[in-house]
Amino acid sequence: MSNQKIQISIKPDENGFIGRECLVCKRYFKLKQGTGLPTNHCHCPYCDYEGDQDTFWTSDQIEYAKSIATKIAYEQFIEPAFEKLKKSFEQLEESTKNSFIKIEVKTSRDKPFFPIKYYSESELETNIICDSCKLEFAIYGVFSRCPDCEHLNAFSIFKKSIEVCNKQFQLFSVYKNDDEITTTNLKFILGNAISSFDALGKELRKKIKEKFPEKPRNLFQNIDELEKVMLNSFSVDLRNEISDFAFLKQMFQVRHIFEHNMGVIDSDFVKKVPSYENLLNRKYKLTIIEVERFLLIINELGDLIESQIKKIYT
Repeated sequence: MSNQKIQISIKPDENGFIGRECLVCKRYFKLKQGTGLPTNHCHCPYCDYEGDQDTFWTSDQIEYAKSIATKIAYEQFIEPAFEKLKKSFEQLEESTKNSFIKIEVKTSRDKPFFPIKYYSESELETNIICDSCKLEFAIYGVFSRCPDCEHLNAFSIFKKSIEVCNKQFQLFSVYKNDDEITTTNLKFILGNAISSFDALGKELRKKIKEKFPEKPRNLFQNIDELEKVMLNSFSVDLRNEISDFAFLKQMFQVRHIFEHNMGVIDSDFVKKVPSYENLLNRKYKLTIIEVERFLLIINELGDLIESQIKKIYT
């Protein structure tokens, strides 16, 4: 018996995106059909795996296709075979009804039920349009390569990450929480924004090694060192170019003490932000206004670095 092929269509979601899952790292992302390059290959935006489009089906899509294929296979091949066999027995019974030896055949069976394993595509944090090939894709809130052309959309992804922080900020700021919950949420958003900026820096250091040195290791978490690099590599003085450079430095230090000292102002913090000397050993009171302002300025810093890189490399 020859192999039979059954073609199953996987429909995109209401926004035109279809889910994809990496064969290696198993992480999920989505692509919009009809955008980007005309290619049968795909690159995982999270890891280095590259393969044919058919290797990126999600586990839910595979289970859905299997359930559809099983139902179709039964209806188109197995059920007709049963009916053909039944008719053969009926013909045999008919042909022997006047014979010395009569053959009677009784059949009884219930048709099996094949449930369809429906699914829906998941919502992701960040939608991106590739700067290079214009592919529209969606990922979790991390930096990535374009699944079509592998172009690193570092700055557009950074901006999207800050947009996610703003959305998180808007979600909780409309509710009246107690001080402890408010501080926890603000600390989380502040940390996410700085982590996104640090991730941007790591990608830039991979791509533009001649401008961003390997040391210090946490260059994009150390504003004092980043200030020196921007001055030496791009002749840009952050103190003059950023609307409130002192506040930017302060918020990086605030994040540091929340990460490493339970939010308590220590001597290192006072050394870098002397105006808080009278609050030494007391907990920093992080406010909604500060975090909202910081998101604007960190985005401003990202725009400034992008503009300087474009001047040199485009």
